[in-house]
Amino acid sequence: MANNFKVKLGQGGYVTVYEGKLVNDCPVAVKILKKSKGNGDEFMNEVSSITKTSHVNVFALLGFCFEGRKKALIYELMSNGSLEKFIYKKGPETFHL
Repeated sequence: MANNFKVKLGQGGYVTVYEGKLVNDCPVAVKILKKSKGNGDEFMNEVSSITKTSHVNVFALLGFCFEGRKKALIYELMSNGSLEKFIYKKGPETFHL
């Protein structure tokens, strides 16, 4: 898994999210999980659960990476930014998704 992501989209207690591109130039959000202990069963169970979730209002999991203790989830990139930006944004109340 490459570690040379340049655009950091956000960070939380357990993950950091970067902007990336697939080989076909499709923009993606790469959610890199902090290194964890264990054999990866919990991560694979989470991947399995996420792939079973399908809803028009939930962005799709495109893939994942599991290299030793490094784990990442690859999602569609939402071009209009984060939901948090729209919830807490000050100013005009209209926006286009």
